[in-house]
Amino acid sequence: MAANKQNVLITGASSGIGFATALYLAEKGYSVIGTSRSKARLGGLEKQAAAKGLSVAGFELDINENDAVSEGVSQIVSSYGQIDALVNNAGYGLWGPLQSLSMDDFKAQFETNLFAVFRMTQAVLPGMLERRRGAVINISSVAGRVPTPFNSAYSASKFALEGMSESLRMELYPFGVRVAVVEPGLFKSRFHDGQGRDDSRLGSDSPYKEFIERYDRKHDRIMRIARDPIGVAKVVHKILKSRNPSFRHPVGTESWLGGIGARFVPERILEAMIRRSIM
Repeated sequence: MAANKQNVLITGASSGIGFATALYLAEKGYSVIGTSRSKARLGGLEKQAAAKGLSVAGFELDINENDAVSEGVSQIVSSYGQIDALVNNAGYGLWGPLQSLSMDDFKAQFETNLFAVFRMTQAVLPGMLERRRGAVINISSVAGRVPTPFNSAYSASKFALEGMSESLRMELYPFGVRVAVVEPGLFKSRFHDGQGRDDSRLGSDSPYKEFIERYDRKHDRIMRIARDPIGVAKVVHKILKSRNPSFRHPVGTESWLGGIGARFVPERILEAMIRRSIM
């Protein structure tokens, strides 16, 4: 897909990977529509794009509401023209031992990380199928292939996202619509700042207390090596340029190693390695 001012719709574009991807694709000649639940949060993106003379428009859209998505996508098409590519980037991580999570929180995790992708994809597909071309790129995670302790909800949502994406890829192949997933490792963003976590449900006598304290100490050290999200943006661009992109695109050393480990390392050894590094 050559740029040529094709329209790319990116969810969760107010910060992190979505922000970096929006600016990078605009620099490469794409016309970008970046969405967020709050229009105010898109101010930084629009300001930076305007300063560089880039084609980036901010659009308020609640991806967790059926009517909002239906009406919003229709308005975007009416205002900006067809949607040539969709990048489903919006998401968050719900953290904690499964025992401490509420059913409402678990459902909310899937609402944003999976069902919102379903809504957005359904909304843009009619136009892509009519034109018999387009691209759907879903931002997954290394956790979508290699789960870690205390991330059961997040990993479950990303595993489900990858399964849905793989099936969709085969369904859309005859129509010229490409589907790919990107699996970032550790990258700088507000994702970890806004990670869902409620320690109040654990209590001081929690059997997980010792392991959580270890996790917190190790997590702080691990996040110091987080990389610039521009690396993910470059992979998204590579997918858009390709006529026949591969399905999975790991980004970052830990993502590559995780994928290799999941395929070739015996599960007991892999689990022991992950437990040791996290707990």
